[in-house]
Amino acid sequence: MIIHHKEDFTQYQVTLLRPLKYSESFTFIPIKLFNGRYHKCILQTPLLFTPFGIQELPNRKKVMDISFINTSNDKSQHEFLRNLQGIYNSINRNYKSRHACNKFIKKTDYGECIRLKLSDKTSIFDESKNIVDEITRYTYGTFIIHLEGMWLNKGEIWFQWSLLQARMKIPFYLQKYSFIDDISEKNSIDEVVNNKYDRMLKLGVPQAAVDQQRRLDSVSISKGMPPPPPPPPQQGSTPKSVPRKINPSDLKSVVLKKNTQRKMNNKVKPEGFEPPTKEELQTTLSRLKSIK
Repeated sequence: MIIHHKEDFTQYQVTLLRPLKYSESFTFIPIKLFNGRYHKCILQTPLLFTPFGIQELPNRKKVMDISFINTSNDKSQHEFLRNLQGIYNSINRNYKSRHACNKFIKKTDYGECIRLKLSDKTSIFDESKNIVDEITRYTYGTFIIHLEGMWLNKGEIWFQWSLLQARMKIPFYLQKYSFIDDISEKNSIDEVVNNKYDRMLKLGVPQAAVDQQRRLDSVSISKGMPPPPPPPPQQGSTPKSVPRKINPSDLKSVVLKKNTQRKMNNKVKPEGFEPPTKEELQTTLSRLKSIK
């Protein structure tokens, strides 16, 4: 059973179970809470601060301090701290005449702190319930903590708190490009790209080559890269014009010169060539039909 920090702690009575002797010097006394039945002292904390994160001691054990530095801004921290102090006071009243009861709430530069022991079974999550590997310093989180009991050694009492689970507020990071591009900016880019292909066609670039360039630009844009600019015109070159088709009606307006005998300037006529007369050309043109 996990007791939430907002529950009324006055309904629970701190109970010490039968001592367990581990050596001539060390005795462990388990602690439970009782309200008609016994419960382990497992508590869920409010949002608390950890100034140092997880620390490793010289004996290789891992510990972590949780701080109540934000009690002035968070009333739930103040109430939870008061309930923990009540647990300590109830035990101290029974043992102060025989043992020095060391406080588990220590005053530090970061306000009141409690030191927690970590084990290999301690689980750490982020706010999305994903498992994370560590707890860094200067972060906030909520914790499930367990007061297992107290150790008696040479007339002194030491409390053993363990961290069972932590849920940390970890900074969020974006792993890939996530900007929402402005619509006007996108339209402007599309206009530039389309003008580029029109210019290529006017320069005489074949349509197949223009289509191939369009596909390459699409791949570049999908990868977040700007499309390459159109090729510059060659110096001294002019755009090629599309040759105009000649219709039969255009030939009717052609005026032919009269058939006159021209001298060949002693040049030999091509063998087998007989130039047509004016009458033959006119007859041929009249027989042509217009091509639609």
